[in-house]
This record gives sequence, C-alpha cells and structure tokens, in this order.
Amino acid sequence: MRNARQTKTQPSAERLTQRLTLLAVGMVIAVSALYGAYHVLTTRADALRAEERELAQRAQFYAEQISGVFEAMETDGTILANYPPIRGIERSLAAPDGIDPEDASTLTQWENRLATLFSNKLEARPHYVQLRLILAADGWREAVRVDGRNGKVTRVPDSELQRKGGEPYLARLKTDAGSAPYFSRVTYNRERGKRDGGPVTIRLIHPLHDAEGRLLGAIVINADYEELLKSVRPEVLPDQKIAVVNSEGDYLLYELGQRNPRLFHHTDPDYVPLPHAEALGSELGRNGFAQIDDKTAYLHVVPFASHQPLSVQFGVLTFGTSTPITGAIAGLVIRHTLMTVLLSLFAGAVTQFLAAELSQRFEDLSAEVAKSHERLEWTVRNVADGLITISGDGHIEDINPEAEKMFGYSAQELKGQPLTVLMFEDIAARHQSHVAASRVGSTGVRMAGNREIHGRHKSGRSLPIEISVSRAELDGEIKFIGLVRDISVRRAAEDRVNALVEALRRSNEELDQFAYVASHDLKAPLRVIQNAAGWLADDLEPHLTEDTRESLELLQSRALRMEGLLNDLLEHSRIGRTAQSKETVPGHVFIEELRGLLLIPEGMRLEVEGPWDGVTLPRMPLQLVVTNLVSNAFKHHDRSEGTVRLTMVPRPSAWEITVEDDGPGIAPEFHENVFQIFQTLRPRDEVEGSGMGLAMVRKHVEVVGGEIELQSDGTRGTLFRLIWPHPIDTHDREIAA
Repeated sequence: MRNARQTKTQPSAERLTQRLTLLAVGMVIAVSALYGAYHVLTTRADALRAEERELAQRAQFYAEQISGVFEAMETDGTILANYPPIRGIERSLAAPDGIDPEDASTLTQWENRLATLFSNKLEARPHYVQLRLILAADGWREAVRVDGRNGKVTRVPDSELQRKGGEPYLARLKTDAGSAPYFSRVTYNRERGKRDGGPVTIRLIHPLHDAEGRLLGAIVINADYEELLKSVRPEVLPDQKIAVVNSEGDYLLYELGQRNPRLFHHTDPDYVPLPHAEALGSELGRNGFAQIDDKTAYLHVVPFASHQPLSVQFGVLTFGTSTPITGAIAGLVIRHTLMTVLLSLFAGAVTQFLAAELSQRFEDLSAEVAKSHERLEWTVRNVADGLITISGDGHIEDINPEAEKMFGYSAQELKGQPLTVLMFEDIAARHQSHVAASRVGSTGVRMAGNREIHGRHKSGRSLPIEISVSRAELDGEIKFIGLVRDISVRRAAEDRVNALVEALRRSNEELDQFAYVASHDLKAPLRVIQNAAGWLADDLEPHLTEDTRESLELLQSRALRMEGLLNDLLEHSRIGRTAQSKETVPGHVFIEELRGLLLIPEGMRLEVEGPWDGVTLPRMPLQLVVTNLVSNAFKHHDRSEGTVRLTMVPRPSAWEITVEDDGPGIAPEFHENVFQIFQTLRPRDEVEGSGMGLAMVRKHVEVVGGEIELQSDGTRGTLFRLIWPHPIDTHDREIAA
C-alpha cells in the first residue's frame, strides 16, 4: 500500500522538483545581479570616497595651517597690547604734567620704546606691513606707527600721523567699546582716505582698555594678505589645484609648478571670479563637496578659535580629477557573470538532489501536524479549568468538558449562543463594555487577568468563578479565549477565614473590656482595703502590738502590690493594639531623658557608650524598654556598688542596644522564665515588683519586629542585647494580646 501511494504521488514530486529548480536558479540569477550591481556601485563609491577623503584631508591640513597664521597674528596683538609701554602711555596721558608717576618717564619716552618694539615685531614678521597704536581720545589719532615695506622698517614721524576715526575697520570698536579683538575686511591699504598703492591688507584690531575698563584705543596690525597666505606653501600634486578663498570672492590659486601665485581681489579691474568657489556658494558657511565638470572640489572652512563674528570668512578649496573606473567595472561584470552561471548550475543540481526527499518530508510533516492537533485537542479536553473560545461578536464557538461540567451545558447546546447566556444581567452589561474596548488595535491583548465574578449555571444558581480573558487575531478574525476556574471551595475557605478574623476581633474587644473592668472594678475594693487598714492603724495605734502593726502594714503592702499588678496587666494587654507615638529625639536628648527617669542608687553608676550623638531615635516605646532594662539592672544588683553599661551600635536597618551589669547573673535555666508574666527570681518581699516588666519589654520588641536576647552564665553579670529596627511608614498593626 505504501508503494502504491508513492507511485500515485510521483508526478506531483516531479512537478515540485521542476518548480523548485526554476525558483532556485531564478533566485541565484536575481541575487547575483543585485550583488553585482551593488559591488559596481560600491567600488565606484569607494574610489570617489578615497579621492574625496584625500582632498578633504589636504584641505583640512592647509586650512588649519592658515588658521595658525591668523591665530599667530591674534597672539601678536595680545602680546603687544600687554607690553609695558602701553600701560606707561596710559599713565602718562592721565598725569597732569604728562610724566608717568611710577618711573618718571615722559609720554615721548614711552612712545619711543613702543616704536622700538613695533620695529622688532615687523622684522620678525615679513608679512606685517604696519603696526600702530591708535588712541580714541584725539579723534582716533595714530599715536605710534611703524611701517615695514620692501624689507625696510620705518617709524612714521608725528607730523605725518593721521586720524582714523572714519575708517570702516574701527566702526565695530566705536559702537561696542567692550569688543574683543577682531579682523577687518580684506581691502587695499588706504592713506588719508585714498588707496596708496600698497598691498591688499587684512587688519587685526586689538582693543585697549584702561584700569577702570574705559576704552583707551587699539593696537592695529596691518598684514599683507597675499604674503600672509603665501607663508603657507602647500604641496600641489599632479591633476590637483589648491585655492584659498574668502566670502568676498578674493582668492589665491596654487597650481603645480607655479612659483609665485597671484592674489585676485574682487576690486581689481581684471578680476575674474573663481568658478569653483561659486559652485560651492560664496558664504563659506560649511564644509562640503561639489562635482565640477570632471573634477571633484572640496571646501574646508578655515577654523577660528575666536568667538567674535568675523567680517569675512575664509576657506581652502582642493580640486582633483575623478578616478576612471571603467576597467574595474568591466572586470567586475565578467567575474559576476561567470559566478552567476556556476551558481545556477550548482543550485539546479542541488535542488534536483533534495527534491526527491521533499515530498516524503511533506507527508511526514502533515502526519506530525495531525498528531499535534490530536495532542492539542486532548489537552483542551483534559485541562483542569474551563476553556471557552468566543468569536469576535461575542458568540460561543466551543467549550471543553470541564466547562460543560462547570456550567451544566453541553458544548453542542452552547455553540453559537451569546456568551451572556452564562452571565447574570449586571455582569453581562459590563462584559459588553469590555468587548467594545478590546476592539482597538490588531495585536493580542489580555482583557482581564484573574477577575472574580459570578457566573450562571444552567439551573440558574450563582456560580463563583475566576476568569482570565485574552484577545487575539487569527487569520484576520478577532477571537477571545476565556479561562474559567470554579472558586466555590476557595470562597468557602475565605468565608471561614473571615469568620475567624471577626471572632478574633470580638475576642480582642472582649479582652479590652475585661482588662478595663479588672483595672477599674478591682481597684476600688483594693483602695477600700488600703484606706481601712490605714484608718485602723491610726485609730488603734495605742493598742497595737508589734504583730498587729506588722499585719496591718502587710495588708497595705499586699493591696498596693495587687494594684500594681492590675496596672501592669492592663498595660501589657494594650501593647501592640494602641497607636504608638512617632515622635523622635536626638540620641543625646534620649540619654538625658533616660537619666532623668532613673533613680540610680548610691554607689551605683551608669556608663553610656556608642555614637548616641549621631542618631535620631523614636522616643516611645524604646525609652520605656531601655528604662525598664536599666532600672532592673540596678534593682536586682546584689552589691552596694556596681556598674551598668548602656551601649549602642548602629546597623544599616536597626540599632543594636546592650544593657550589661556586674550583678548576680541569671542561671541559664531561668532565661526564658524571666520574660513570663508574674515571674520573679527573687521573692517580692526582698525586691518589690509585679513580675511584668520583662514581659512587657519582650512584647514591645516583638510588636516592632525586633529581637531581644539574654546572656548570662548565672555566676556574675547579665547582658540584654536589643535589636530595634528603624521605624518605617506603615499602618499600625493589630496584634492579638
């Protein structure tokens, strides 16, 4: 039968093999073509990027060199402005007699010294053509001027010094006295308002201020713009050109083999704009590339460290010829064509080999899918909770056997019925709003997570259930899946727990009432006994013997002891069930108040150790607990002299407090007894006490979640270690006393 099935499916396997072979070959051709195109494009792009990278690097290098020249010029201005003659001239001008009060130099002497410094600077900087000190007080008149042209440095006589108040390069300084050093526009030099035949000039204007911040004038450095740019001599490669341009169109062009490049200024009669600069824009606002004819051009803006806005911007243009890549592309096309043919043959052969097995694999997969469906159906049938599948419009599609058992309906009865048939009217109304809200979006969403409601059984009775509903999209249709759990047993257990809690609450109330009655109703007869014993002692004083007087005193002390027991019993019953004060105090205040509460017997002393000053502690009930432990140590001491040591060690979440004495100690077999109600180790006739102190201490510690430990070998000394947690903001807890 298996051979017959294989024979029957053979034609289908052949068709599948043919289709897969064609698909594989087509995919190989398509992928190879795409990869070849991508490879060609990336190869061309890599070549262009390599050329652009070289152009950008060279442009950046020369731009930074030019920037260094401008920065050196700005540095020279700062150095000149801080030369001593500048301050000497300032002081001489301010003096009534024109003599510097600090070293008795005259204004002329200081000007001569400054002129000497100007001359030295011009000799060191061949591209500087003029250094000047211009004072604002006399219509911006030149005070000191030294020219450097044709290799000669000359100081201009005072009679030839000019007023420069109308020059454009001083306009910014005149309107903004606090201006920082700045560069002027690139212009031809002017003397007395006219071009003097000198070079194209760029000026650095460095403002000068007196000691009080008023504008005194400026140091002005005139530089030959062409020589300034030529001082940076770039190395021009074959098929490349380098140009230094500015935003006004001026440019200096370097070409291979050119020894003395010429500067083209935009005001020259024979000026021809540089077309490459125009292609990139005249604003020079940012770095960038441009393709001009067969050349690639890159512009790099000359960076300036100064934060002052420049009158003109500068940049470096580098040009190169695009690298021919036709041969490389042809080689790539041939290689990819051969690769495509080989891959196509290989793909066809592999597909033929694998297709023979594919048909059987599909059959095996179909069988596995069928088994998977069977397993899923078995799981749904045997899941412990009810499972309901619902259509997008709220109708039941299917339920599992557990849901049938839970609601009393069969799956056939509920199929196609609205889901609300399993709900009471109030739940059904809320259900519709949940369904409407769930229709937003196309992704799966959980509508309800373990929500407890009451379902309706087929018989009409209420059924407490817990539901979890999820929404999903299957084949474009909205589906809902409800997981239902019968919580009748859990609800019954919760009702029993609630009944026990209510009974415990009533028990606590009755205990409070009993404690109140015991405290008030039993105290009255005790006070009568005390008063009557006192009256008898007064009335019968002449007739009392030692025995009768002792009996009356014993009666009074026993009544007083009984009243103390009742008070302590009432206080013990209230611990943990009444709100405690949240007041806190600094550690040193806590210790001061503790000493005020203690009655330290003569011969005894209290030693306090630890960083009490650095902590803040809750006042109550910690103060009550520590007072009880320390006073017990004094009360039960068996010697006339002794020491009680109180120590505190801070922990991350608690305070560790120890109370250690050198008294008689407590035998290990009594360590637990001392914390019990009404328990004392010594007769009350020897040490008066109710036996409730340590019981109340332990209860206070347990209420706050702390720990208390007793250490003693019973021969000498006792240590109580108390771990008191830091307070947290929680609701007061009710603890059954």
